[in-house]
Amino acid sequence: MFQNWMKKKGERTLDQPELDETMTSAEIPDMDYYFIMGDVPKQDSTLTNSLNIRLKPLAEKHKHAAILTLNYDVNVKEHIRMMEETFHPQIDILNVFEHFILPESGSKKHYSEYITGTSLHSINESVISEDKSTVQVTRYELPSSPIHYIDQLNGDRQLIKREEYDIHGSLRRVLRYVPHTGALFMEELIKDDGSIYMETIYSGSIKKNTVRHINWYKKTGVSTFVKKTDIMQQWLSFIQSQNERLKLIITEDRELDHDLFKIEHSDSVFYAAFVHDAHYEEDPRQLHPHYEELFKQIRKQQVDAVFFCDTRHKEDVEKILGEQSDFYMLPSDEASLWGSALQNILGNRVLKEALRSMVERTKWVLRDLSSEHHVLHLQLEMEGEMSIADQVQIDFAGYDRVNGAEIISQTIDENHQVIFPIGHFQTKKNIELNHTKHVDFYIRYKAKQQEVLQRLEVPEELLTSKPSAIDGLSYQTKNGYYSWKIS
Repeated sequence: MFQNWMKKKGERTLDQPELDETMTSAEIPDMDYYFIMGDVPKQDSTLTNSLNIRLKPLAEKHKHAAILTLNYDVNVKEHIRMMEETFHPQIDILNVFEHFILPESGSKKHYSEYITGTSLHSINESVISEDKSTVQVTRYELPSSPIHYIDQLNGDRQLIKREEYDIHGSLRRVLRYVPHTGALFMEELIKDDGSIYMETIYSGSIKKNTVRHINWYKKTGVSTFVKKTDIMQQWLSFIQSQNERLKLIITEDRELDHDLFKIEHSDSVFYAAFVHDAHYEEDPRQLHPHYEELFKQIRKQQVDAVFFCDTRHKEDVEKILGEQSDFYMLPSDEASLWGSALQNILGNRVLKEALRSMVERTKWVLRDLSSEHHVLHLQLEMEGEMSIADQVQIDFAGYDRVNGAEIISQTIDENHQVIFPIGHFQTKKNIELNHTKHVDFYIRYKAKQQEVLQRLEVPEELLTSKPSAIDGLSYQTKNGYYSWKIS
């Protein structure tokens, strides 16, 4: 530990007040709360119950809270109406298409190429004369249920077009397919008056059918996008910038982390994730692809909080990322912890920014490097003026570049030296566990679990003049920084 190391008189301390062990009395901060999901939550699902526990105290304290849903569904209005009966009446349930895209939409043209009939009235009121060889009708549940979609087939009974209707009989989406391959090549979204307000053009490949471009026919003209996530990010950017109030945005679905963390960050917005299940695939050493974005953003310190409802999941993640002050347990039956966790998030941001400000005024350079008996010895030099508070630990840490996992770390002593046991069995075990190929090294500052990383600059000539292999591992520079390539 560095005690009062280079501390200037009167500098603000980073010491964090001790938390109330019961964590039951904290007030819920006056913020806007947004919970991001793919689909509108379903009644009586585990996720819906979890949301209800977290949303209810917000609504009862008259805090603005909303569920933001990003996926398209022809019956999204009906789903929202049903879920409004489940959640507190002050909770908004918003969908990007219904609340952002449609209100700003004009039209390209009116759809007129109906598979059966030519009118706009409810398809369920029509008498459909089916040609069994070219038309196929699918209903929502039973043979007497409303029509869900109508398929048009070619002479070889291959799908060439689908009209999808909502449960009230209104046409909402038209899908067009490549004859003889069945690959989707166009998707058209339809307004109440039968006009097309958005179309998505696909590559038409049966193997990897990617989006070529999206045309949104707005009232002010045509906006073109190359990815569906671009529109979602535009909506989220609009929400976070519409006023100066503090906001907490939580992703409830790992597939949506990319949408959230790719938008430009605002100082008034806090970003968080709720982990509902384990992050491993069948092989416990293999990270599920859906978690890669979240883990990367945690490692980059772009996440203000990660919430867990299962202790096992929290411990599991900590095996890879280490213990974090921004990790919180929120068991499904402990709504009282919610307020304290939210207050902690606010306090942690202040502490981390104070530490980051100090770190930015510091520069570390590796001045000497040697090895003996499977131990790497490094002599560091600190340049620039720095002020640092009590109880700040400074480590030299190595991280798996791909997985974001910490491989090993050692504390830098008062003489700016670090002894790094590169041949230690635990290091080798971590390398094998994570299938590590590269390890990137950082100076890590930790104050009351607030962590800030800083890359270590390395003079290239220092490394090239040393032996190229130590214990089968070679040390190389990467863009002027210190990196360890596994041979």
